[in-house]
Amino acid sequence: MEATNRNNEFELQLYVHPGSGDDSAGGSRNLPFRTIEAAQKAVREAVRSGQYRRITVFLRGGTYELAAPLRFGSRDAAGDCRVTYRNAEGEVPVLLGGTVLSGWTVWRDGIWRAALPQGTRFQTLYADGERVYKARLPASGYFEAGALAGKEREGILFREGEVPEQLDPAAMQLFVWPGEGEWNWCSETIPVRRIDPAARTIELERPCTWGIGEGSRYFLQGALEFLREPGQYHLDEAADRLYYRPRNGNPLLQTVIAPKLLRLLEIYGEDEAERVSGLAFQGLTLACTDFYADYRMMRSEPGMDNAEPDEHRNGVVYIRNAADVEISACTIRGSGACGIFLDRCAERITLAGNRIEGIGHTAVYAAGYAPGEGGFAGPAAADQNRNHLITNNRISHGGELVGHGSGILLYQCGDCVVSHNLISQMPRYGISLKGQRHQLMPDSLWGVPVTWENHWDFLFTRSNSIRYNDISEVMTGSQDGGLVESWGIGRRNVIHGNRLHHSGIHFSFGFGIYLDDASDDVEVTHNVLDHLYSTGEGKLWMTIFSKGIGNVIRNNLMVDNPQAVNAIGSQEMVGEANRDITVEGNIIADSGHLYCFVNWSPERFRAADRNLFWRSGASCRISGELPAEPAGRNEVWGNEYDWAAWRSVLDGKYDAGTLLAAPGFVDGAAGDYRLRPSSPVYGLGWEDIDFSLIGPRENWREEAGSARGTGVGTETGGAAGLSAGEKGNADEA
Repeated sequence: MEATNRNNEFELQLYVHPGSGDDSAGGSRNLPFRTIEAAQKAVREAVRSGQYRRITVFLRGGTYELAAPLRFGSRDAAGDCRVTYRNAEGEVPVLLGGTVLSGWTVWRDGIWRAALPQGTRFQTLYADGERVYKARLPASGYFEAGALAGKEREGILFREGEVPEQLDPAAMQLFVWPGEGEWNWCSETIPVRRIDPAARTIELERPCTWGIGEGSRYFLQGALEFLREPGQYHLDEAADRLYYRPRNGNPLLQTVIAPKLLRLLEIYGEDEAERVSGLAFQGLTLACTDFYADYRMMRSEPGMDNAEPDEHRNGVVYIRNAADVEISACTIRGSGACGIFLDRCAERITLAGNRIEGIGHTAVYAAGYAPGEGGFAGPAAADQNRNHLITNNRISHGGELVGHGSGILLYQCGDCVVSHNLISQMPRYGISLKGQRHQLMPDSLWGVPVTWENHWDFLFTRSNSIRYNDISEVMTGSQDGGLVESWGIGRRNVIHGNRLHHSGIHFSFGFGIYLDDASDDVEVTHNVLDHLYSTGEGKLWMTIFSKGIGNVIRNNLMVDNPQAVNAIGSQEMVGEANRDITVEGNIIADSGHLYCFVNWSPERFRAADRNLFWRSGASCRISGELPAEPAGRNEVWGNEYDWAAWRSVLDGKYDAGTLLAAPGFVDGAAGDYRLRPSSPVYGLGWEDIDFSLIGPRENWREEAGSARGTGVGTETGGAAGLSAGEKGNADEA
């Protein structure tokens, strides 16, 4: 170990090298430890001594193959001693959650096989950093299930000729999107109990959370007979043998990894009163974790909608009972479950400048206490997942094993800044905010009677700032969702300055920004929604859809979404009020009709004015249901109304100052949506959108430090202090 005195603050530096280190050495640069665990033991002794203000553990390049998760608790740091684990200068340490496989031999038809140690089990596989999927039927896409009348949760009917006879259901699973054949909201993976070829039925080991309706999408996986396409494998559990069909080449020239852990890094305080704090992890690569043989979408108890089951609350990085912890400039790739999971009690966590990719579930999942969960004395005591900074992360290719996997999900989590992230390739949302609807709440929570007036007190997904994120290519596998979405949330959330673009609705229907049921008091301002589209049988119904109460949609740019049916929509349903929406100062250019009212009430809009609408010279229309004379039927919902009819509603209350005119872009055809000085929108009070602020920032360390005040980008251990060489793979992130 090497101790220095800098500015009268004693600093300790330790080194680890998996190749040349020795755990009996002193941990210096020249005599490093071999394992992280040995360095961790030395850190604990140093923390206990109380003589250091900062301790840094430098991990040299190489592979750290973990037999168990690295767990950090309250002994691993102290309030007056910041501890950082980070990459050594210019080097890439890789923490691996699996075993590299060898002993490959050719079997037949391009399939290789390898003998495994007895009892080896895993639910996903990796080759050269890419996921290898279980052999499945069909090899890509889906079959459509038939419903088992009266037993819709217990299994499915399959069509004649789809499933081969004499299949062994051992280790076979059904991946399914349950819910009436229409609700493609969440997926489950369930072991198969029995296949009856004569009755054409598949019986499941447990009931599905929702009924599997006629037309629900599904595929089977886990049989050797299904191994027909490259990039898939079959594990014969009885014989401890792996069969693998490479995408190209052969496994002798690949690094094939069988995962054995669900978590690599656990930052887990002993209890909520003894939280771990003062830890930072920087410039590390954490890779290859496992998935589940049985994945359930949510807890089944009443009132636990969107609450992840305990057994599935996992991530490559798992944080609970923690505060003031930083994960920055790391690469997190190849997970079975989530990338980073902030569980129940976690406050002031900084996630900055990370690259998170190839994720089985959701890249960043912050899940607080569900309404009524835990023995708290009132809702204020239960509000323990909050104040996070999630910024400048590059997130891609999530939901590879869970169909509702998303980029960033906040459930019962508030007061967060989610900014400057680049998110793409998700089967469901880019960013999602979740809670619980008032109509589904019980009469009492945490000993407090629930009323309409106080029900927001129990909803902790509030006061979040979702700003300057770049989101594209999401909603690739699901429907009835959006690039940014909310449901059953608390108040004062802000969606500001984001760009949502080049993303499609591939079947059924969906939206750009989706304020779903019971989304109240949300500000949607200065966002850019462009090149959103429909494909196949999908319909981009609205670019912005606002349910809820008191939402403000102001100064947004909706442009070049010609397949959008409508620009802005609203709907009251499931007993949750939809009223007092403000729609002001927006630019809608080639993005469908101006408004859609799925249903109408006189109090739906608080105000609507000073918008600019342009549809390549076509007339401005409103769709849905209005107390006015229709001009025809709409292709998706209800009627269409011309501009004069809309202006007649409530004696011309709305859009008196709205213009029907070209916006005057600098070069709209080339995607330059800046406005010429002569644009008519400036007369409407338009505020220019600074496109340069959207997405990751080159100086993210300083910005993150400023947003947090401590941690990232500061002298207390942030990544801003890294030298050009030291930051290593931090630059890659």
